[in-house]
Amino acid sequence: MKSLLRHALALLAVLSPVAGHAMEGAAFIPVKSSTAEPALDPLSPSWLKQASATVAVYPQVSVPPAVAPTGAATVKVRAQYSAKTIALHLEWTDDKLAKDRAVGQFADGAAVQWPVRYGSGVTLPYVGMGHGGMPVALWFWRADGSVETLAAEGFGTLSAQPPDGVKAKGVWKDGTWRVVFARTLAAPGEHRFSAAPAKLGLVPVAFAVWSGDAAERNGLKRLSSWQVLRFEKGKVDASYAKQLGEVAVTGNAERGKRLMSEKGCAGCHSFPVNAAQPRIGPDLTYAGGIHSASYLTESLLEPSRVVVPGKGYFMEQDGKKTSLMPPFTGTETERNDILAYLMSLRGQP
Repeated sequence: MKSLLRHALALLAVLSPVAGHAMEGAAFIPVKSSTAEPALDPLSPSWLKQASATVAVYPQVSVPPAVAPTGAATVKVRAQYSAKTIALHLEWTDDKLAKDRAVGQFADGAAVQWPVRYGSGVTLPYVGMGHGGMPVALWFWRADGSVETLAAEGFGTLSAQPPDGVKAKGVWKDGTWRVVFARTLAAPGEHRFSAAPAKLGLVPVAFAVWSGDAAERNGLKRLSSWQVLRFEKGKVDASYAKQLGEVAVTGNAERGKRLMSEKGCAGCHSFPVNAAQPRIGPDLTYAGGIHSASYLTESLLEPSRVVVPGKGYFMEQDGKKTSLMPPFTGTETERNDILAYLMSLRGQP
């Protein structure tokens, strides 16, 4: 038992990069245990005095309509939990306040995304709103004060859920949004997120933000990769810690960049050095920031395992979607080189 705990703690030490299936590139976010209920006021000293984790959020460019590829932004995340409640404090820069919604007018917003199922042996959903059979639950706040519980199994499947008690409050001040989400740790029912930190101290989570002034709404957003919450007094499942650990990327990114053209990837995918910028397949400009090495490896070897539901990306027969991308047939070295290049992509050449 002691050796398992030591192994888990060693793995936790490298969870700052940890993502989609395994979690490379994600932040390790501590969730502070509190005897009092977490404050819903985003300006409460109990939040502002707590150290934050910085999470990168990238323009959603995989599925049209897409956000202009203008680079990554960041969200500062703090988290607390009591015996009954989990709360998350998000903080990000937004120079212009947008609160009202009307025709052609959009409000600022933020969302917290949870896998409905997680734990040892469970593959995480596609970070872009889940995928078939692997739903996600979302807490969605808008600057007009509204908050909703939603669920999805992929882009285009978002549906409203009965209220599950989630509360949210946002304050915009001096060009910065601070928003607190809070809800009971457990919520019964289908397509709900429930946390049991006493049994599992590691919980995946992802974030998204919208700038209403930039006409961002729906899929026009900035999103993170899967991150890891570490509950302060939660039990660490050693096998799950190992599953969430880093996957070594051993290829040569410069060779991979060249192979993207030689192997035909440039004919379908946009990425920074591809002058053609086609949209036959998902845009890869931020592939390394949003996705994990394990997910990208799976996409190369089994592209139909998770099908990104962009128009023209797949064919459908008898209700089954098949990716138009063929499985990669090059050598293992070539595949590793392409993977290294994809993991390097954060919007820069």
